[in-house]
Amino acid sequence: MLSTIVLCEDSPSGRAGADIAVMLARTLASLVPAKIDGVLYDVKIAGPAKAGLGFLANHAGCALIEAHSEEERLKRALKEARGPNVFLLRCGQAPEPGFAEEVHDFLAQNSAACLRPAQLRAAPESILERLFPSLAPVAGIIALRESLLSAPCGGFRKLTGSIGPAIILRTRARFVG
Repeated sequence: MLSTIVLCEDSPSGRAGADIAVMLARTLASLVPAKIDGVLYDVKIAGPAKAGLGFLANHAGCALIEAHSEEERLKRALKEARGPNVFLLRCGQAPEPGFAEEVHDFLAQNSAACLRPAQLRAAPESILERLFPSLAPVAGIIALRESLLSAPCGGFRKLTGSIGPAIILRTRARFVG
């Protein structure tokens, strides 16, 4: 099972003017099937301070970790994750159908002590991303909490870039902002 952190970034990759609360609500809603299937253990929201996300976190049954910088809220959320394996997901991204089954199989093939990192890529949007799917941005990552905590932290992009080679999941995430 995975401890999940939905990270609200300082500079979200998405469309301009998107409401963070709407993006967060849609991201959380997309996680319900994986939670029901028992793939996700707990869900935490790492959001900007004073963004008014407490109401949403309360209704979703999630813990809210607030800090002014993306780096600080990410570090605090990782420290508070309950399990050894973490699924870090960008706010505004929703895993597509089949995600829970694929992650269940992935976890069954990898022991908890030596979990290999896995990346959830965004669904291709541009013609280049359709031709070369590896150009699609990383929407989420599954890794050991200790690996994420020991990696140089400077936000989502820097963290995922420093994790090293990762398995690319077949399922994708779509933008829901």
